[in-house]
Amino acid sequence: MKVFLYDTNLIISSKIKNQLKALGVQLVNRENVDEDCIALVNLESPKGLEISKELKEKGIKVIGYCGHKNLSLMQEAKNLGVDLVVPNSQVAANLANILHEV
Repeated sequence: MKVFLYDTNLIISSKIKNQLKALGVQLVNRENVDEDCIALVNLESPKGLEISKELKEKGIKVIGYCGHKNLSLMQEAKNLGVDLVVPNSQVAANLANILHEV
């Protein structure tokens, strides 16, 4: 499995990267994203929604995440067609399951 991670929060992205490595997932950079990838996007990062939209337009599966109280951002992401929108806590606790949901 290949995953593209877009997250400017160093604490969260570090935790996610460690989990992905433990799962044996290959991390790819933005230039190497293709239809076989899953994108994990922190919706609260600058341009998080914009990047999600670009990836969806290219046919990439996108999992968006943000703080659990940010309901309007979650709804915006769903309206853009993000495949799965979850709170940060779910990404931290259930990453393996979340990756298999999309």
